[in-house]
Amino acid sequence: MLSNFTSLPENLLNNFISRPNHYPLRRLFWKGWYNLFAANYSNIKITFINYGYADVEPNTKQLELNPSEEEERYCLQLYHHVAKAISLQELDVIEVGCGRGGGSSYIMRYLQPKTMTGVDFSKSNIAFCQKAHSIPQLNFQLGDAESLPFNDCSFDVVVNVESSHCYGSPESFFAESFRILRPNGYFLFTDFRPRKDIEKTTISLKNTGFKILKSEIITPNILKAMDLENERKLKIINQYIPKYLHIVANWFAGCQGTPMYEGFKNGDQEYLFYVLQK
Repeated sequence: MLSNFTSLPENLLNNFISRPNHYPLRRLFWKGWYNLFAANYSNIKITFINYGYADVEPNTKQLELNPSEEEERYCLQLYHHVAKAISLQELDVIEVGCGRGGGSSYIMRYLQPKTMTGVDFSKSNIAFCQKAHSIPQLNFQLGDAESLPFNDCSFDVVVNVESSHCYGSPESFFAESFRILRPNGYFLFTDFRPRKDIEKTTISLKNTGFKILKSEIITPNILKAMDLENERKLKIINQYIPKYLHIVANWFAGCQGTPMYEGFKNGDQEYLFYVLQK
């Protein structure tokens, strides 16, 4: 299935992936892509899958990191910007769409929740996470964002970073996040949407029952990180990814000149961040 999509002309492929009314097919496409990536390219030394975040204000104090984490600084900074919105100490936190686990690992090590659970729909990603991140009270398990395998009121905080655009029904995910949160629990949510869909996303979150404590457009920060990360991402793609997958890989990574990058640059796409409470 995936090989058929990757052989499409670039303009048709980009249109297929990005159109909101193709949510169910996009889910199928991205599930295939994530599983392919995780299963066949586990030797690539990356633990984050996001566009990154960079401060746009000059003289901003730089986040202190372990030297081994410097290469993925901007991806990690996106998690820091999202997860530091509230104190996570001694709380039970879940990340839905944990990817390769770098974000869940960062949250556990730096922000000290009581427990941290990472969930992803890719078996290959979960296998990678379980092997790469062995930390007390950090667990990874298979799960579907639209039908989470947890009881009602199981967690204090749900974190979701640049993942919901892959889901068949983001509204179902919002409802599931609300369900598994304890009373007064928090939902820390960030992702991109076409500018015309911002109001729709906000309304969906409110209709689910969430109270919006903060909403922020962080597109300039994302775009700056994409520029700073461009050379590193191209190097990884050229070194590890077969040429026939370069169109998809470049689009996925948000490299300069791709429709997603240009969408952020011209304002057609915006990157949103919400702090919500049940």
